Formats: sequence, structure tokens, C-alpha cells
Amino acid sequence: MVNHKVFGVERDIDIPTEKFATEDELNALESTMPGCEHGWFDSVVDQAKLHYRKWVPVAPPKAIIIFMHGISTHSGKAFVLKDGRKINAALQAEAALKEGYATYAFDLYGHGFSEGKRFYIPGTWENNLKDYINFINLVASKHSDTVPIFLMGESYGCTLTIHAAKRFQENPATGPKNFDSIILTAPAIIGDLPPYPVYFLLRYVLGPMYPQWRPFFMPNPISADRIWRDPEVLALRTDKRFVEMGIDGSGIPFRLGTAVGLVVALEEVRSKAIPGFNVPYCILHGTDDYGVPITGSEYMWNTASTPGADREFHKIDGAYHDLLADPDAEKCMGLVIDWVKKRLSKK
Repeated sequence: MVNHKVFGVERDIDIPTEKFATEDELNALESTMPGCEHGWFDSVVDQAKLHYRKWVPVAPPKAIIIFMHGISTHSGKAFVLKDGRKINAALQAEAALKEGYATYAFDLYGHGFSEGKRFYIPGTWENNLKDYINFINLVASKHSDTVPIFLMGESYGCTLTIHAAKRFQENPATGPKNFDSIILTAPAIIGDLPPYPVYFLLRYVLGPMYPQWRPFFMPNPISADRIWRDPEVLALRTDKRFVEMGIDGSGIPFRLGTAVGLVVALEEVRSKAIPGFNVPYCILHGTDDYGVPITGSEYMWNTASTPGADREFHKIDGAYHDLLADPDAEKCMGLVIDWVKKRLSKK
């Protein structure tokens, strides 16, 4: 690990000094997200310091949205495009603040500005889940227990969100009493796996032996060209210097241990979390998401037990994986805000 000074504190972040973002680059990133404040909490893995962001309105918030990012990305991915459109965290935070909602988001272990092995699921995916649940309860402790809490995820962040919600359903004492519902954007429920012989070799032979290895032959179902269909966004996210900084994976292949952790998390969300699931939910999924197929969302829609009045499924025509960076990003965020408004109107 390398010691870096970031957001006023020193942290051991697994990015070489010569590649880490300069002060000007950090300022440019932060400039897309006005009002962002930073904090830290301890991971269950080696007490690594995990970084989080928050955007809180001046007046007491009407709702709290806790966002969980996907694998190999982070809580602060945000850009302003040439035509002035904001995407990802810049869009999320602005839209939520406009409605009087607070937004919180943290960087998983080894992601963004958090400590830990870069882009690595440490030991088991359940460590990510434990950190997520601890963060949810930390956020809840900072606000009145009358303010509804919404969990929102993208991709693997949705996998963790479904698991967390099922835990709260089965044992409400493990989560905040004001937990309301979940919002899933391109949820990773069914993955695009390689042929079985390759899958078997990676999961049962090479993965356990070399969990931190990223082999040259590693299949990459979430490559950049499967994540972004907007050419400007694709160019921004695959820019050589942006990728070199190491804050965001931008569609690079997974480490073996990370790939195995993802596979197990997805298997268990299908076999354990979704059957009998009755928490209110809203799904958004692109019809042209080739990395995380929409069939996973269809499986949840057809399998979960949530009543019809407490669920929505929006299929975004032609969209790829990263919905909040898609040409229809504003439409997608509008659907998120509409869901929160509908839920609040029922209180």
C-alpha cells in the first residue's frame, strides 16, 4: 500500500504514487459534484479505512438515498459532458438535492479512495455485504429515525442491496427501522459466464490458488464497450490517464478472487435472497445490457414475493449497462425520483 494525502487525511491506498491523481485532477473530479462532503469508517477486513461521500440538503432531508456502486468503480464517478449534461454521481446528487433528499455513497474495500487491495473482493463477498450493512446503519444513526431510507445500487451494488434488504426482512433489528425500499439499476443477478470448462478452471482451480491474479486470458463480460453506448462517455471512461489513475477500473478484467466472489454472490442472490423476497423494489435495466443480462431482472420480477403495488420494472430500450451514464440517464434518474416520491406519498 502507498500513503496518499486525500481530502485532508492520509490513507494507504493501493495506487502507485506516480499514477495517483494529482491535486488538480482531484479538484477537477470534485468540481462536478458541488456540496460533496467526505468521511471514513472501518471495514470488517483489517479495519481498512473506507471512504464515503454525502450530499445533505440544508433543511432536514425528506428522504435518504444510500447508493452502492458496482465492482471496479467507485462512489464519485461523475462527469459533465460537452453539452452540459451531468452523469452518474453528478446527476444523482443534483437530482436528489433538488427534491430535498440526502445521498450517501461509500467506496467498497479496494475501490475509489478506500484502503485495501485494488479492485479486490477480500476473502468472501460477504465482507462487502457486512461493510455495506454497517454503512447503512452508520448513515441511519446520523438522522432522525422518521426519515425514510432507500437503498439504491448499480450492478454488483444491486446484488449487495438485495442481500441486505433480505437480511432486514428476515431480521429487522439488523437494519434501520426507517428502511423503506430498494432501487436497482442494472442489477447483477445473472452473469455472462464463459464456457463451463473455462468457468470450472477459473472457479475451482486457479481462483482458490491465485485469488489476486488477473490472468491475460481472463474473460471480461463487463468490458468498456459493453458498459457505455455514448461515444463521448466511452472515450472519457477509457482515457489512458483516467484509467492509469486507478480510482476506477473502467471495464478492465477482474482478479480471479473477485470473479469468484461475484459468481458466488450472484448464485446466492438467486437461490437464497430472491425466493421469498417481499421488500418493495423498483428495477431499471437496459434491453441491450450484454454484460449483465436483463434476464436477471426478469427472474427477480417473476420469483420475488413483493406485492404488485409495491414493485416496478422499467426496461430502458437500447440502453447498455451503466444507466446513469446512458443517453437516457436523465430519464432513468427521473424514474428513481418518481419512485421515491410515490413511496413518500404513502407515508
